[in-house]
Amino acid sequence: MTGNLQATALLVDGATLSDQVTEVLRHNVVNGVWGVGDLLPSETALASDFDVSRTVIREAVSRLKAEGMLSSRQGRGAFVASNRPRQGFAIPECDMESQRKLAQILELRMGLEIEAAAIAALRATPEARLEIQRTAEAYDQTNQSDGPAVATGVSADLEFHRAVCVATGNDYYLGLFNYLVASLRETMLAGRLQALKRGGESRDAVQEHYDIAASIAEGDAECARQRMRDHLQMSSARLLAQLKTEEDSGE
Repeated sequence: MTGNLQATALLVDGATLSDQVTEVLRHNVVNGVWGVGDLLPSETALASDFDVSRTVIREAVSRLKAEGMLSSRQGRGAFVASNRPRQGFAIPECDMESQRKLAQILELRMGLEIEAAAIAALRATPEARLEIQRTAEAYDQTNQSDGPAVATGVSADLEFHRAVCVATGNDYYLGLFNYLVASLRETMLAGRLQALKRGGESRDAVQEHYDIAASIAEGDAECARQRMRDHLQMSSARLLAQLKTEEDSGE
């Protein structure tokens, strides 16, 4: 790491990338490396310093926004809003280890994204519709390979859903989505790896993404809502079944 990231907390072994980056950014703010009102380095600069993707940086920044430590100004990036984290909505890491609580988190995600798809169908700009289609195609490409592309596939999946939330034009949809997927990313990766052990993932999710993108492109809010509902119900069921198989095989 370079520049402003030299005087930071040590990264914790075993923590997710999002957890590690969040902890370092939080440490920098609390310890005055960046003062209240300071502009953080750009997403690209932070990704380079941490040697992680910009998606991981977005997730970490979103967490600190939820804590009230960072805020955004249109077109200018993230600023330090406070050096004291406030207690807000949070998903304890241990909850991801409980099948019952994971099912509840996935249900929460459904409530968010089903309506986001409908709003996107009504509000998406031509550019936003193109981005949704592009991310659907990128996800399709990652599903045509395996092995090292597993993590890439999870990221591509999340980028599609993020593009839908961006298309709502509502920053709160995007902020909550980023927070939820920061918690879900490692669990999704474990499920994808388990699917590959069993011979590969179904391509159903690929077509489901294309169907959602088509509904949004057509401006059909009700169809987009239903297709996102169907997709998340099926993808949640697939994930929980994959993790159950992994749990059973470890006994």
